[in-house]
Amino acid sequence: MPKLELTQPVVSFGPFKSWYGESKHKIVSMDPLGHIPVEAFKAYIAKGYDIRPTIAVTKAHIDLPECKEAIRVGRLQPDGDVLTGDGQSHITKVAIEPVWFLPGIAERFGVTETDLRQALFKETNMMYPELVTRPDLKVFLP
Repeated sequence: MPKLELTQPVVSFGPFKSWYGESKHKIVSMDPLGHIPVEAFKAYIAKGYDIRPTIAVTKAHIDLPECKEAIRVGRLQPDGDVLTGDGQSHITKVAIEPVWFLPGIAERFGVTETDLRQALFKETNMMYPELVTRPDLKVFLP
């Protein structure tokens, strides 16, 4: 099992109040805490669960010729933070792996969880038998 205790995203964000609402299934197609699994799921990891990040966060610099031209003709003004004088943009990149909470997705589609599982099983060419044999698993990582 990987030791993720010393890993942190380079930019911290969330959890935000808007992620949770009246519906217990507000976010159903990703894990909004996937960038901080050690912090968010500490108790489960301590019990031996293998919980890995599903969101990667990194910083980058990007050169866009369009920005350089926009600065040259005066359409953009560099702020020195996000956009530098030489036209380089400082950005944060986020890569998100899908994590499907099956009861919530079924609710959104207006179908039973069983029907959703059977449809996914058929549409994935039966690659994931656990969809139909393990109804106790509520999360699917396609």
